[in-house]
Amino acid sequence: MDYKIIIGLGKATQIDSMIVQWPDLSFSKYLHPGLNRVYNLKQNEEKRYAPLSAKKIADHNTIFDSVKNNPIAPDSYRDGFEKHTEDDYVDFFYERNIPRMLSREGPKAAVGDVDGDSLEDVFIGGTAGHAGQLYLQKGDGKFMKKEEKGIEQFMDFEDVAVLLFDCDHDGDLDLLICPGGNNVSANSRQMQLRLFKNDGKGNFRLDAEAFPSNNANISVAVACDFDNDGDLDLFIGGRSVPQEYGLAPSSYIFVNDGKGHFTDMAKTKNPDIANIGMVTGAAWADVTGDAQKELIVVGEWMTPRIFSYNQSAKKFEELQNTNLQNLYGWWQTVTVADVNGDGKEDLLLGNIGKNFYLRPDSDHPIKLWVGDFDQNGITDKILTYTVNGKDKPVFLKHDLEDAMPLLKKNNLRHADYATKSVQELLPSETLNKAILRQFNYSASCVAINKGNGKFLVNELPAMIQLSSMNAIHCMDLNNDGYTDIVSGGNQFDFIPQLERLDASSGDVLLNDGKGNFKWIEATETGLDLKGELRDIVELDSKNKKYLLFLQNDEYPVLYELKRIPKEKDQ
Repeated sequence: MDYKIIIGLGKATQIDSMIVQWPDLSFSKYLHPGLNRVYNLKQNEEKRYAPLSAKKIADHNTIFDSVKNNPIAPDSYRDGFEKHTEDDYVDFFYERNIPRMLSREGPKAAVGDVDGDSLEDVFIGGTAGHAGQLYLQKGDGKFMKKEEKGIEQFMDFEDVAVLLFDCDHDGDLDLLICPGGNNVSANSRQMQLRLFKNDGKGNFRLDAEAFPSNNANISVAVACDFDNDGDLDLFIGGRSVPQEYGLAPSSYIFVNDGKGHFTDMAKTKNPDIANIGMVTGAAWADVTGDAQKELIVVGEWMTPRIFSYNQSAKKFEELQNTNLQNLYGWWQTVTVADVNGDGKEDLLLGNIGKNFYLRPDSDHPIKLWVGDFDQNGITDKILTYTVNGKDKPVFLKHDLEDAMPLLKKNNLRHADYATKSVQELLPSETLNKAILRQFNYSASCVAINKGNGKFLVNELPAMIQLSSMNAIHCMDLNNDGYTDIVSGGNQFDFIPQLERLDASSGDVLLNDGKGNFKWIEATETGLDLKGELRDIVELDSKNKKYLLFLQNDEYPVLYELKRIPKEKDQ
């Protein structure tokens, strides 16, 4: 990009000041700069001021306080937890014209008492070359890593979705680990689902017969006894077909035989769920008030979808006319809580945010066209945005031509390409065979349950929309009986043209009891999470509450819930 920055001022004829922030966060201030002139600015020659960091507030005034678990830990550890370490795989080298990488979706964590000491332990998924880690809680926010040889033998796997649940009804928590990474083929050994059964003392053994084969990168696994037979069944959501962005991966509804062996019913009974799309999040909750939990699923290029199990038909049926059916988002997560105290479960939906390079709406959707447009056996992807009713390619001429050289013949000049829609670039008989996905809603929001399967959608505060909302954790932060929100986001793995989302440092939203949320300043929260946040889990000790934040390619960070906010914060 050009080093010269042009600032348009519209009708303004005078500027009060110009502030330049340097990479080290120091800044230079220029009072009443002149208009219509060029300034040459150099960091080392200008008068600079201290970094633009928010003023520090005394520790007793922050909601959370960082827990220092092990200050003398070796370089590979911080605060007692091992660093999540990604490899150097770059999706863009293997797939052309995709908007983002899907090989860096971890880490995720699962929480539960695995050794029967009444303290919650945590398992954190690993990456290729770095096996997942089991940490046993010793009280007061102290954790000790437990070596698990059975897990370590799968060190070449990439873990994403993880779940602790009692699969065999023996009273202890078993461990499910699901694959991701996007860097191995669909039929690879590294794509299998792994279920480790617990002996009740926190020792795990692989049950290799628990699941059939899998061919998808997995994003989420959630458990529920939806058929009321006394054992926990599973929904496992497919994130993507390995190395085939845009295709619908397999998702599963696994029925438990009571002994921890699972059979998929989605493929035969619910193909609409088996091929639901690029799933990013799911939850079980009673949103219809019939005392039976529904399955809520969200994903990229998807609308939030809700399914209720029909006991007589022995299949799931989708709720219609929810007021969510037209909200095609790049949804990142879904969490369920009663936020307005009316006894009905509401939906908290994390999206890509309104500060994203692509800013679609219902009249100007972003579309993804997927197909083998040049008949060379390779799946092509064309990303378009709507301009004056036309679907114009997002990516540049040479990007598309590198993948589809056939475009060069009729678009010799950039001026030719710039005026054309995708319908003018490709013949209709080819384009009509394409898989078409759309994205028309980018805001993170709360969907208030109005009953009868219908929801009222309210956007979350503007500060939340500055970045993606990747993880949402609900808890009452101030003992007022209302459900508050702790969340985090950021996405760094877009193609450079789409830039990156990095404006979140961890967010706190306080609830007024009516489902209206107020964003709290970062200096009041105590959170400092600048990375790509992937998961937030709550860990209860005997006398304290902790939140563990997991960021991609970073150390896990443990925070203690420290104080009740004053009335002025509410």
